[in-house]
Amino acid sequence: MTTQPLATEQPLLSVRNLKIRIQMDNGVMNAVDGVDFEIQKGKTLGLVGESGCGKSLTSRSLISLNPKECETSGSIHYRPSDSEGEKGIDILSLEPNGKAIRSIRGRRISMIFQEPMTAFSPMYTIGNQIMEAIRIHRTKDKKEAKQIALQMLSKVGISDEEKRFDQYPHEFSGGMRQRAMISMALSCNPELLIADEPTTALDVTIQAQVLELMRSLQQEFGMSILLVTHDLGIIAQMCDEVAVMYLGKIVEQAPVKELFRNPKHPYTKGLMRSMPRLGGGKEKRLESIEGSVPMAIDMPPMCSFYERCKDRIEGVCNASAVPITSISEDHTVRCFLYSEPEGGESP
Repeated sequence: MTTQPLATEQPLLSVRNLKIRIQMDNGVMNAVDGVDFEIQKGKTLGLVGESGCGKSLTSRSLISLNPKECETSGSIHYRPSDSEGEKGIDILSLEPNGKAIRSIRGRRISMIFQEPMTAFSPMYTIGNQIMEAIRIHRTKDKKEAKQIALQMLSKVGISDEEKRFDQYPHEFSGGMRQRAMISMALSCNPELLIADEPTTALDVTIQAQVLELMRSLQQEFGMSILLVTHDLGIIAQMCDEVAVMYLGKIVEQAPVKELFRNPKHPYTKGLMRSMPRLGGGKEKRLESIEGSVPMAIDMPPMCSFYERCKDRIEGVCNASAVPITSISEDHTVRCFLYSEPEGGESP
């Protein structure tokens, strides 16, 4: 079982005021706007929200993999387990293609990409691509690297690993490619695994197998996980804590049980109501959140969810930026329904 971190223990990763801006033809897009979160050692943090909310850009920034068009600011402090300093390494201060970040990327912080068919190169065998990471970070010996790669393929449930080692990505099914991607991500025993939509386009049976595999490997290796998804069912099953993201901002954050028991933000409630439930009846239609995520270009200081919110307050929610309010010690929400707007009384 994973050792539970002490309350006073420093988090493995701390993200503070992360901002990602992209210059577009019609203005500046604030794709990520002031994101804060922490990932504790041995724990799983879920990052949930609709497509276009900035989840993937946030996760890729943790290993400096965003395109060069992205102007990133803030701080991302990574504290390796063998580090004696409290502050750790500031990822954003490292050169994106420098030796320092390459010693962290893949070795200490690894990533399962959203679509393994495009993440794997079609020009090389699966085994060759898994071996490449092992030979960079663990051993230069080709035979030893192959043995480690075969062990990882077997560990993630790929049978006849000797044969599969020499096959190309197009010869694998979707579920097998996802397993191969997990084996490559875990081949160097990382401290943090970033899983960006790890079950996209998989049927429910394979999805359950992949999630169970990730959980068992987390317990075996004692690693932390950042799970990026839009599926609240996966969040409930996998995570210790969850951050709900909308239009580049975290609008609510809480332990997973607290969030499902006591959601506060109208967006979180909308996501909850859109989930299918057992015993709901055939006649009862699932609710949906009207509209879609807007483009975050030159947004005025106001609630980003204002246009889609059924509980919006005219002259309040669209008049100023929304502060973060603490509901309890570990539950925060960004909404005027729970805070006092500037120069006015609480609604």
